[in-house]
Parts: sequence; structure tokens; C-alpha cells
Amino acid sequence: MLAGVEAEGLTSPPPQECQLFNMEAAVSKLEAMFQKAESDLDYIQHKLEFEIMKSLPHSPSGEENPVTLLEELSEVKSRYKALCAQLEQVAKEQKESMTSICTTLDTTMKMVQQLQQQTNMELSPLDEEEQSALQKLRTHLTHQASKGTDLHKAIVT
Repeated sequence: MLAGVEAEGLTSPPPQECQLFNMEAAVSKLEAMFQKAESDLDYIQHKLEFEIMKSLPHSPSGEENPVTLLEELSEVKSRYKALCAQLEQVAKEQKESMTSICTTLDTTMKMVQQLQQQTNMELSPLDEEEQSALQKLRTHLTHQASKGTDLHKAIVT
């Protein structure tokens, strides 16, 4: 962007789509993992109930009380739901941070261009990669402004 900065040997790292866009993929992956974990917990609970019903009339032994096991499983599920709520909050704050960072970056780029124009510095045109990154940044900002996902609905059904 700045011809003087590049001339001094200080170049900015290549834009990797702000590396923030990768966070959305990570959040989606976490959502899928939590959904699978909840499904697995439901399966285990139903299997336990089935095994208890099948074996209880035949051998009431002094083993661990099946009702207690089910209560503990319910407690684990409630902790899991609390964790999902925390994940939702983290994802919300992460998206807010991403939007803030991208907005600040866009504003900074505009300020640099204005300063270059005011000081009559030679404007170095953006190369293809920088143009692409700028377009992705602006698309991301537009997308985030219009997007209102409810992570909780996606995770906890």
C-alpha cells in the first residue's frame, strides 16, 4: 500500500483473508461436534433406560442404582447445555470482534489513502492479491451486517 514502507523493507504479511474468516469455519465445526455429542448422550441415555428395563426385573443386585445413573446423566446433559450457551456467547463475541477488526482495517486503509492524497505522495495501486483481500473484507462486512444467526437454535434443539 505505502510505497515508502515497502521501500524500507517493511512489508505487511500477505492478507490471508484476515485469518478471521477461518474462525467461522471453526465455529461451524464446533457446532457440529456439540450436536453430535448431544446426540450421543441421548443415545446413551436411551440405551441405559432400555438395559435397565431389560435387566431390572431379573436381577435386582446391589450394583449402582440405575435411577442415580440416569440422574447423573441428566446432570451431565444440563452441564452440556450450559457449555453450549457459553459457546454461543463466545461465538457472538468472536463475530463482533471480527467485524470490529475488519471495520477498523477498512477505516485505516481509507485514512492512509486520504493521507497519501493530501501529502501528494504517489499512490501505489493495490495489487491483485490486495484488491481481492479488500473485496473479501468489504463482502464480509456487508455479510455480517445483514446476517443474524442464532447459534443457540442451531446447537440446542
